[in-house]
Amino acid sequence: MEIGLPDQHGRCQIIEIHTTTMRENGKLDSDVDVSVLSTLTKNFSGAEIEGLVRAAQSIAMNRLIKATSTVELAEDAPEKLRICQSDFIHALDDVKPAFGSSKEEFEKYVANGIINWGAPVMRVLEDGDLLVSQVKSSHKTPLVTVLVEGPPGSGKTALAAKIAQNSDFPFVKVCSPENMIGFHEAAKCQAIKKIFDDAYKSPLSCIIVDDIERLLDYKSPPSGRKLLVIGTTSRKDVLQEMEMLSVFSTIIHVSNISLGEHLMSVLESLEVFGDKELNTLAKKTSGKRLWMGVKKLLVMVEMARQMEDSHRILNSYAC
Repeated sequence: MEIGLPDQHGRCQIIEIHTTTMRENGKLDSDVDVSVLSTLTKNFSGAEIEGLVRAAQSIAMNRLIKATSTVELAEDAPEKLRICQSDFIHALDDVKPAFGSSKEEFEKYVANGIINWGAPVMRVLEDGDLLVSQVKSSHKTPLVTVLVEGPPGSGKTALAAKIAQNSDFPFVKVCSPENMIGFHEAAKCQAIKKIFDDAYKSPLSCIIVDDIERLLDYKSPPSGRKLLVIGTTSRKDVLQEMEMLSVFSTIIHVSNISLGEHLMSVLESLEVFGDKELNTLAKKTSGKRLWMGVKKLLVMVEMARQMEDSHRILNSYAC
């Protein structure tokens, strides 16, 4: 028998149970909001919530330790001890759930932020939000799959990560070949299977399968569970030849920067060039067709940032 993670109501009850003694003895401050804490403890198991309460107690005790050559509590520490909401918030920095979202991993993919350089980017984000809403509200489509495709360096993975972050789903993971370098085929299959098996335990899940032409195998979630699968690829033609496009509910295309106005929108947002430099670049690119991935453009801009002003425009335009 598998016991799933507690929902928000369940987490409220667990927090209430583990803070009962504090409350009865007047050690729980009135500013402690259990409903807020239950929201902040998404993906926490009962044992992890108990650990969080213990950590908050320790933080509150540390405030009462005398700053002397020896470690000792103040004489009136028992009377002064109060566990506050801020103690729980600080404890959340140390106590992390073993199950759920990988915040650090997603921050890696959107480290430079999302530059909304025009309608193509906005369209991708809007379509992603619609799919997230569909997963949350529809009872007829528990499994929604989308392929985010486009040329290399166009920002597919960053946009997919942004959509997943915005979903606020309890379980959000990236399944990437980069994380499986050196794995033999059986180990790869096992790693992928674990990610999907974990996703099926959560009421709402999102998995990003990066470079999906190298990794693909999933099934519908069990009853009462919903899953959004976001695949990314630079080789839509390969998936078409392999007859794999039909496994996706929809396909979202990510474009390269192709117009001068879109290029200028990116450059203006980065605040690297001055007005004179921007005007010169705008004149040089006006009316011309471009074809540049936003990832490559960001690298070029960072190179230009290191150059002397007199050489930046020439080098940037030449690239």
